[in-house]
Order: sequence, then C-alpha cells, then structure tokens
Amino acid sequence: MAIKQRPSQTPAFWQSEFQITEETIESLYNSFLEIGEPRSIDDISLFVVQETLEAEERAIRAELQQGKLYRPDQHYELNDKLVFPRFEYAIGTVVGIRDGHNPYAGDFTVLEVEFAGPPSARIAVAADLKAPHVLSTTDGKPSGEEEGPTPAQKLYAQFQHIIRPRVEEALRARDDFVEFNHRWFLADLLVEVQEGLLNIVDAAIDISGTPQNVDAIIEQIELQKDGGSITDTLRFSVNYRLTQDPRFINVGTEDRVLWFLNRLKPIQVEEVPHNLRINPNMTFDPEALPPDLRTLLMEIDDEATPPQYARPADPQTNEAIFVLTYPHRRSGTLPVLPTLRPMLPETNGRLVALQFIDGQTGDPILVWLVSEHNYLFGLGDWFETYKLPVGAFIILRKTEAPLKFIVDYIPQRTQREWVRVATVQNNQLVFQMKKRALSCRYDELMVIGEEGSEAIDTLWVKAEQKNVPLAQLLTQIFPELMKLTSQSAVHVKTLYSAINVMRRCPPGVLLQELNNHPGFVWMGHGYWTYKPSPK
Repeated sequence: MAIKQRPSQTPAFWQSEFQITEETIESLYNSFLEIGEPRSIDDISLFVVQETLEAEERAIRAELQQGKLYRPDQHYELNDKLVFPRFEYAIGTVVGIRDGHNPYAGDFTVLEVEFAGPPSARIAVAADLKAPHVLSTTDGKPSGEEEGPTPAQKLYAQFQHIIRPRVEEALRARDDFVEFNHRWFLADLLVEVQEGLLNIVDAAIDISGTPQNVDAIIEQIELQKDGGSITDTLRFSVNYRLTQDPRFINVGTEDRVLWFLNRLKPIQVEEVPHNLRINPNMTFDPEALPPDLRTLLMEIDDEATPPQYARPADPQTNEAIFVLTYPHRRSGTLPVLPTLRPMLPETNGRLVALQFIDGQTGDPILVWLVSEHNYLFGLGDWFETYKLPVGAFIILRKTEAPLKFIVDYIPQRTQREWVRVATVQNNQLVFQMKKRALSCRYDELMVIGEEGSEAIDTLWVKAEQKNVPLAQLLTQIFPELMKLTSQSAVHVKTLYSAINVMRRCPPGVLLQELNNHPGFVWMGHGYWTYKPSPK
C-alpha cells in the first residue's frame, strides 16, 4: 500500500482548489490582534498555508470517528475498521487474522487489511505486539522536532508564485487591512497621525531640502509616548499615513524608506534631459557587426549598450571608473552602466534619492537615481566646481551605507593641454585644437572642450527638428576631426565623443553606420578614415 498523497501536496490543489476562506481571514485578524505588529506578505502567506494545512488535518482527523486508530500493540477483531495515520488516515477493514512469530518480537497477530478502491489494496500489519514499536507510542507520524523547513515552509517555497499573489489580492479586497512596502497591518491598530503633524513634516523637509527617514520624522513630530522607543507599529503608521498624502513621495528603497516632497523633485527626474534622449529609431543589431567592431563596444562606456556587449560587471566590485561624456556633462548626470549596476540599490523601477560624498571635500550631494532611464541626476554643480571636461575619468565608490557613495575624479597638477574644442560657425559644428587648463586625468581620445553652449544647443535642436540623418551628421563632423590629425584617421572613441555633441548616439548605432556607409573606411585598431564619393 503506497502512502496516500494529501491534496495539499499536489500542484493541482494550489493552482485550482486553494482558497482563502473567511475562517482563515478571521484567524489572521486575530493573530494581528495578538501580535500587535505589522507583518510581511511572506509571513502572512506562510500563516495562510499553515491554516490551510491545519484545516486539511482537521478534516482528515474527522474520519477517525469512522474507525479505530491502528496501533501494533492493540487487539482487533474481524471486520474492524482501522484508521492508518501513516497512510494519511486511510480507512481499511480487517478481512483476515492469523498467528505470527518473530524470534525478536515473540508471538503476535497478523491482520489482513483491505482498503476500498479504486484501486483496492490489501496489506498485512501486526497486532497484539508485545515488543516496543514506534507506532505503539505515536500516531504513526515521525515523533520529535524535525530539523529543517516545516511542511508549510516547504509548500510555500514551492508554490509561492501562486500563493502570494492570491493572499495579496484577498487582503486588498478588505478595508480592515492596510499595506506599505509589502507589509500589512490592521487599520484599527494604526497610530493616529493628525493633519497638523503632517504639516510639520512638510515644513521640515522643505527647510532641509533633503529626504528624511521615518525615524527622524517621528522624532520631529514627537509621536513616541513619553520619549519611548520607536516601534515598528509607529513606523508603519507614519509611513502608511504619508503614502495617503499626495504631498509626499517615498524616494528610498523598500528596506530604507526616505520621504521627500513631490513639489521639490527636480524636473530632470520627471523628464529625461534632452541631451540624454535617444531617438527610438536609433536601433542596431550587435550580431550584424563584424567581431572586431563588436569588441569595440566594450571600449566605450554607454548606458544604451546591451549589457552582454558592454564592459562586464563585477558583482563584488566596490569601485567603478568610467569616462564622462558630453550628454551627461551638459545634463549634470552620470550614466548607470552595467559596471555600476551591481553597486547601486535595487529600486524596482522607482525614483530613489542617494547621498553622494565629494571625494575631495567630503561634502554631501543629493543625487537622484532614475533607474527607468539609466542615469543619476544632480552632479552639474560638482562638474562645474572642478571644471571637469568631457573625457574626464570619474570614480564611484561604495560605502558601508547602501544609499551612500563617494564620487571623485583623478586630480593632477593643473596644466594647459591641447584639446579638441567644439564651437558653432556658420550654423555648423566645427572643431579646433586649443589649449585648456586641465586639473584632472582624462581619456585623450574622448576629451572635448566647448565654446558657446547655447549655440551648440540651438544647433542640436535644429538638427533634431529637421530629423537630419546620422549619416549626414557624420559626413559633416568627420572631416572636422580629420583635419586635427596628421594621419587623416579618427578613432571611433573620438568620433563617438564628438557626434554626441550634436546628437545622442550610442556606440553600437555609430559603429553600424560606419560599417554600412561606403565613404567610411576601417583602418583597424579602432581607427577610420573618410573618402567621400566623387560627385
């Protein structure tokens, strides 16, 4: 006789039959009253699974009334109905009795027990057993505490993708449960936070100009009783109340909640700065590039490059070094590159405020992580303070605090260097070699200065409005760069840096255009030259 499988042990039960009953909701409600603290959705879901298993157990044990509980040391008669816990309380009938003997166990009785089908089954079990046996002192289940996950934990781990959404749906359907960051509580147990206190919170954030954590907010409005400690219930109540007020926005993570004012959010975190916007028609197929060109994608850090073709990320890294490009220099932003992604917090797509520390002075900088569009905003003043050029090496370091980072550059003794400088002449972008005072290390192939930012912006907008093809921009800019070299060849990193002064262009799109255009000739080692077709 095979051990019978309970319904709850099957995928079909959780997919089709599992329901959250009113009895379960009532038990959950009472458990909240008993514990008096908010609970995670996983904790609640596990509670629901345990309640489901206990209800199933009660239904099975009700069947005990239909027969006698089988134990090997008991005596039974023909036609007795026996309940077997080890077979999930299956009921069998004694249809035969005979004598048995074992040199270690002595004399006993052998029962022939038949189980109704389909399919029917018959087994032989011992009775009248005088020797000690585990089934004589237990209900047939393993005794003592078992190490490892409980049955409820095992089932929840296996079917969490089904159970958790249904539990959340059931809780959202009821007004007596409230939620914040996947934690739930009873509405009746929330600590009251009056409107006047929220006005104080509004003013405090407005004056500081920085996000506030919930503990700081509670202390400001003095919600602790008699100066006592801040409880999870108090934190949950304030967090939930702030979510209901449109003035406030959580700009932290699920683990570290930070509150800010919606009206103080920079416009650049709501609307992507125009220098960072990529025309949706700018697409490319990495696999269509020759292998030697495809490897060049890893030499240019760009947030639009698919991660599998970009410089690989180290999950354990605490530091990243990359080059500041023109679109980010003008926008006061930094790119969220694949090499940075493991260092940054998980945001689940929402806006998160970070604290950057100036590596030179230790001063704090409020920086906004816009994960949806892969950029960090708030560094414009920092760029200007140190006169960092396009092409400067930027360093980002983790700290022990998950939302705090050190931002730095590599300083060097100030000296005047020859660099490419972009300017507008006769409604065209031109490049000249001019001396500039530089106080930082930089990528010589990508460094670019500019004169007349407003004129360059105007030229950008005109080219965008006229939808000037990328090929046309390249044929205008490439000769400008060629005249600055003695070899009449331009490295793709230089061209990438220059073309992004006029148009946001990912390196993959640039390489694809160079590869397809008959006028551009690949010289190897990253260099190209331009041979226009005769007219």
